[in-house]
Amino acid sequence: MTGRKRSRPYIVDDVRYVHKHYAEMTASEIADKLGISRFQVSKIVSELRKHIDMPKKTVRRPNPILKFLEEEGIKPKEVTKTKTTKGKSKKS
Repeated sequence: MTGRKRSRPYIVDDVRYVHKHYAEMTASEIADKLGISRFQVSKIVSELRKHIDMPKKTVRRPNPILKFLEEEGIKPKEVTKTKTTKGKSKKS
């Protein structure tokens, strides 16, 4: 037997809750609150997006590396974006 938790089938009230709170909560938070799996939350969202415009996420899970650096008082390096090219460079 594995330690996997079985989730219940989702119902209309779950869909309503996901639709209302998806922008402000992470999928994990919604899944924990409703007692369904994150996969089911993602499935509900993807099905809803086929039929209606879902709002964009306003809450994202914080980056644990940046959170650690902030707590330790370490300033991260500036990230510079390098120009990437496809294929060989042309000779003049």
